[in-house]
Amino acid sequence: MPQIEYQRWAGPVADAADPLLALCQAAFGTFDSAYLLDRLPRITSPDLWLAVEGGEWAGFKLGYRRGDALFYSWLGGVHPRVQGQGVASALMQRQHAHAASAGYRFIETRTRAANNPMILLNLRHGFHVAGFEVDGRGIAIVTQRKTLQSALDQ
Repeated sequence: MPQIEYQRWAGPVADAADPLLALCQAAFGTFDSAYLLDRLPRITSPDLWLAVEGGEWAGFKLGYRRGDALFYSWLGGVHPRVQGQGVASALMQRQHAHAASAGYRFIETRTRAANNPMILLNLRHGFHVAGFEVDGRGIAIVTQRKTLQSALDQ
């Protein structure tokens, strides 16, 4: 089995649209491509982390600036062939470390309330529940937030 390598995407995030879409479709089964493709051009200061196995994208974690101190962790997914191997946690750790080193104080994410694995993963990585709402489609959404530790705080 090839080793998984982690890297930060260096190019324009729009250039990653096609492989991200393919990975979303593999990871989530049903995925509305417009959710990704319509939003990508509008995000501010995107930060994309990749898990690469044998030259192929096996997972990703994408977030962006939501203010001077707030980083929003928007979307992530892991290909079924590597699920259960700690890839999501490794991507999250890298994203959070980079956000802290970039000066962000908080990281926030929103997850469907029915997505227990993601909510639990977030809780294990220091998030707390910061809000709950029912969106316009009637879907329950949980907002989670984490205070980041800068190198000066440690």
